Amino acid sequence: MKPQSVLLVLAVLGLLWLRHENTRLTRSFERANKVADVQKSAIGMLKNQLSVSRHIAMTNEAAQVRLGDELAAAGALAARRERSISRLMNENETLRRWSGNKLPDVVRRLHARTGCASAAHCLQPLPESEPLPDAGEPTRH
Repeated sequence: MKPQSVLLVLAVLGLLWLRHENTRLTRSFERANKVADVQKSAIGMLKNQLSVSRHIAMTNEAAQVRLGDELAAAGALAARRERSISRLMNENETLRRWSGNKLPDVVRRLHARTGCASAAHCLQPLPESEPLPDAGEPTRH
């Protein structure tokens, strides 16, 4: 009878140990499932961000191509205009002389006017009593 009691005690101890291990493994499995769910949602967000980034990249690439085409067209237009100006200057002696002359003093003085401090300041007329300064002179304010 003694060997049966020992075996029964050993069997009960084995069952208790297996139950403890089963509980521990169940908790570990639940934690692993929670981590997997968090990672799955993170992967979903990252896939969405990747999709949006790809869409933005494609939009930007199309815009760059369009702007490159517009730049090439503008360059071609500028080159045509430059050739037209050169051709006209070579054809017209008066225009060639005019383009080589300096601007009149009055025009140079207007170009030398300082910027406005505010919109109201820009609307003020120039005083009639004071002449415009020469283009090389600093303004008095």
